[in-house]
Amino acid sequence: MRWFAPKLRLAPLALMLCFARALPLQAEPAPATSLLAELQRALAGTTNVQSDFTQEKDLAVLQHKVILKGRLAVRQPAWLSWKVTEPIRYNLVLDGTTLQQWDEATDRVQKMSLAGNPVFGVVAAQLQAWFAGRFDTLLKDFSAVADGSTDSPTIIFTPREGTFVEKAIRRVVLTLRPDHRYLSHMLIEEKSGDRTLMTFTNTLLNATLDPAMWEVKPHGR
Repeated sequence: MRWFAPKLRLAPLALMLCFARALPLQAEPAPATSLLAELQRALAGTTNVQSDFTQEKDLAVLQHKVILKGRLAVRQPAWLSWKVTEPIRYNLVLDGTTLQQWDEATDRVQKMSLAGNPVFGVVAAQLQAWFAGRFDTLLKDFSAVADGSTDSPTIIFTPREGTFVEKAIRRVVLTLRPDHRYLSHMLIEEKSGDRTLMTFTNTLLNATLDPAMWEVKPHGR
């Protein structure tokens, strides 16, 4: 699996097919329940999030690391923008009903309606769940254990036995900011041995979003 690798077209979304529907928070151990509930309360009044990110992908087979940099924006209720700026450029925009993406190699925009396409409808919903902080929607296919002993607590999501996600993912580890209002890191460990570490910096909540974040094709191209 490759996260947001521009030349793969829609394949970067394959990982999100592993993430599924809602389960009440009460089913989880108390420490995870408490942290998840705290984070979701903090985000309850958040209408948008924007953040810079660095994505480090360790490829086990090739013993090689790929580093991507860019910017993320989430706007409630269902908008998400993911823009890779280095070392290549790639844009993905979800507007709630439509998925669009552009990559520098082809300079083409691909567009897909989510209406009547339940597979990518689930993909879109789960992308937004991770980055908008709606983590309770992931608990059908994951169990969650939290470590709140430090200023930057972590929540470890482990696939439940027999789920589709268990075939590919070993675990997902979220690290919260010290103020518990958003993520500072997301680590995805795959059963193939590949690891993806995402680091979020310069994160702003409820700030004015740059309109260019919703442009699929870069302005002037």
